[in-house]
Amino acid sequence: MLFSFSLNACFKDITQRNVIYFNDFENQSRPYINVYNAVGPIDSSKITLFNNTHVLGRFNNDLVLFEMDNLPNHNVLKVEFDLYLHDNWKGNYIAPGRTAPELWYLLLDNNNIYQTSFSNNNFDQSFPNNYQAGMTSIKALSNAWGVLPGICAKAGQEKGTSMYKIEIITSHKGAIKLAFNNDASTPLTLCEKSWSIDNLKLTAITNQF
Repeated sequence: MLFSFSLNACFKDITQRNVIYFNDFENQSRPYINVYNAVGPIDSSKITLFNNTHVLGRFNNDLVLFEMDNLPNHNVLKVEFDLYLHDNWKGNYIAPGRTAPELWYLLLDNNNIYQTSFSNNNFDQSFPNNYQAGMTSIKALSNAWGVLPGICAKAGQEKGTSMYKIEIITSHKGAIKLAFNNDASTPLTLCEKSWSIDNLKLTAITNQF
């Protein structure tokens, strides 16, 4: 039998939470967010309609950069968003001429948080783990919160889009720089595969003991 106890008389556990950013993209604006392709900044909003809601996307090999300064003091950061993977994502399949699968990336302050693969096909994937050679693969659509029709290459097909709720809680101080990206064999082909995000929410948390 396991017993546990805590001593609360001498310490106060005070947690302060400040939602510093939320965007469901329904107003079709993207403050603090810039989008870049291989040529440079993209001026268009890149906000489109999918499944009766506005999303930021679609992207394929574009860099989406969120940057915010002047945050309230905090020592923990919580990042939440919905991630949609549209059409032919092939998980851990390695195409001829490549040494790794086509991966999706999330970086916080230039540090890799996710370097992972997703599958809307019969191939296994690495998410919710990061991809590494020789890893134990995970069944396609594992941990998906929703499965929807595709947009282009899999238009009208079931399991053509998968949706994942991403939540990250990490130690953090200062300004925020979030980078979203993917690498692809066909970087300019949105019809073949693409991704988008929705309901981006950032919470600055201060834990005081």
